[in-house]
Amino acid sequence: MTVMGGVNQLERDLIRMRQREGIGLAKKEGKYRGRVKKYPSKHEGINYAVELYRERNMTVKKICKITNVSRSALYRKLAERK
Repeated sequence: MTVMGGVNQLERDLIRMRQREGIGLAKKEGKYRGRVKKYPSKHEGINYAVELYRERNMTVKKICKITNVSRSALYRKLAERK
């Protein structure tokens, strides 16, 4: 059993190595961009949500409902902008 486990581990390592090489090649060619941000810095909803939060007239829950922005995204943006 340990021999089969070792062979399996070696095969997985080879697959990961080939994957990393492929990703590196794709990045050089400009084909690999990664995940697209849901709320870029120019997103109107997140900017309005931050503005409402700074005015301190509404709860976070209400702000998120109005702007259709998740609570965690709002807190993340607030932490970035401090």
